[in-house]
Amino acid sequence: MFKIFKNKIKIKNLILCVVLLAAVIFSAAAMSSCGKSVALTSGNSANYGYILVDGNFVYYTKILTTDYGDFYSNIYRRNMNTGAEILIAEIEADTMYDLNAFLTLDGGYLYFLPNFAHDSASDSSHNIYRVKPNGKNTTPEALFREDIDCTFMHISNGIIFYYDDTESVLYRMKTDGTKRQPLVEAFIEGIAIGKDTIYYSEYEMLMSISVNGGEPVEVYDFDDYDFYIEHLILDGEYLFYLDDTQSRIGRIRIDGRDNRPSIYEYAYIEYFNVSNGQIYFVVDEYGSSGYYAIMSISPGSRNPRLVVSDRAELGYISTVALWGNSIYFIGMPSRETIMDSDELWFIAGTDGSGLTPFQPLNVYIEDEDDDD
Repeated sequence: MFKIFKNKIKIKNLILCVVLLAAVIFSAAAMSSCGKSVALTSGNSANYGYILVDGNFVYYTKILTTDYGDFYSNIYRRNMNTGAEILIAEIEADTMYDLNAFLTLDGGYLYFLPNFAHDSASDSSHNIYRVKPNGKNTTPEALFREDIDCTFMHISNGIIFYYDDTESVLYRMKTDGTKRQPLVEAFIEGIAIGKDTIYYSEYEMLMSISVNGGEPVEVYDFDDYDFYIEHLILDGEYLFYLDDTQSRIGRIRIDGRDNRPSIYEYAYIEYFNVSNGQIYFVVDEYGSSGYYAIMSISPGSRNPRLVVSDRAELGYISTVALWGNSIYFIGMPSRETIMDSDELWFIAGTDGSGLTPFQPLNVYIEDEDDDD
């Protein structure tokens, strides 16, 4: 009797284990089918989201130029541990400066703005693209049938926020392109999107509006400071900003209090980013060498810290992406490297350690139709 009872318990436990295992497998399959989401921080959006990091994987653009003068702005996924990489999306480009911006994973798709004019007066894309990030089908899908003029995109919880520069309208819509809704019409320079609130700058005004729309609210009027905000980053309870002369970084609370218009000033600040209150920014003609450098400062400090030294001899540094304890950026070495490209993708620690180029930005290839 006792033995039979014991066997029944074993059988019940076995059935329970099978049921639990099936539930785990089903749950994992459901998660895999739904896909994971990796969003850009406000600071990385302000730096155009050229880099997306998902664990050990980095999504980035490599621009291919054929000897016939054709350009391809392709997105690759690189395993930073092994160096292995696969092609995720193949996009025809107009110039050798066209990158893909605002890279975001959401619902099993990689979303991006194609042919975003890098180092051009016209930083915009004609559409929003998406592609499955598995390398099986590298032809991306466009969300719009007709061209738009998109200069900004942010995705959160299945919702796309984007700004059409021609229409001067900030929109929201679902990630499949449906239920598009205009939120506000304004001449927007900087945009920072929080959980429930969108902050934006229009000339000398700092404004806010609900992510669901409604009437805009004035946060702060910078008219007395004789400048307007060009770049805007949300970090915690603060908004950090760069003025239109790109010579000063300021900070203000999201409710408009405690405005500090000059946390740091320099002749010209190329780019800046913020993470956990720490500010990182790019300056040119630094020190006696005159090369570019990346510096860091906290709002309570007067002396910035040198992160990427001018002694690295980078004649140019473009954008600063912060992911965990790493900085990603495009740099132009003044000396030749083993990578045959004028500009390279670099990675370094936020403390400046381990500065390493990991891929070229531009690659010249022979056309497949060329004769041997």
